[in-house]
Amino acid sequence: MLLLVLLPLLPEILILAVSAYAAAVGCQADAGFACAVGPPSASGVIRAALKVAYAVGTKFADDNIVIAWLVGCFLVITLGWSRLASRLLLAFGVTLIFAVLPYFGPILAIGHLVNPKCRPNEGGVPPECTIYGGDVGSAAHNAVRLGWKFFYGAPVAFVAFVLFVIFAVAAHLISRRRAVAREQDAPLA
Repeated sequence: MLLLVLLPLLPEILILAVSAYAAAVGCQADAGFACAVGPPSASGVIRAALKVAYAVGTKFADDNIVIAWLVGCFLVITLGWSRLASRLLLAFGVTLIFAVLPYFGPILAIGHLVNPKCRPNEGGVPPECTIYGGDVGSAAHNAVRLGWKFFYGAPVAFVAFVLFVIFAVAAHLISRRRAVAREQDAPLA
């Protein structure tokens, strides 16, 4: 279950991990020199992660991948938890995660890296955006634009949740009726 939830959010997790490592080794987000985090630079890793996060958010909203992902999560919840309240609470939590984070996660992940040399915005002005001495450019600006996809993806996620609630409650009621019927049919010992 945790893997299903974390997999689409790996780019944001990577951005946070790289920026934490860069801060730990003394790099500044507004530095004029590159900050190495191994063979690649921190800005290169962040740029690549932002591009992947943008692709994930776009696919979730425009191609309705959010439905398939939530159905997979709902299936795991149904198979893994037997109590109706647990199922509904977990499903609601997962729905909230996938209604918000694919669209706002990238900008939240780089929010602490905004500096005088990098102010991501919808217009992409100025086109350069320097973080840790390297230009992440349009990837940072696209992260801001991705927030608008929320209005496509979030309603779809909540409709999927409502359908899951109907399914889960119906399955629970059918299960209770069958249990009562079996109890009435059982011979008295």
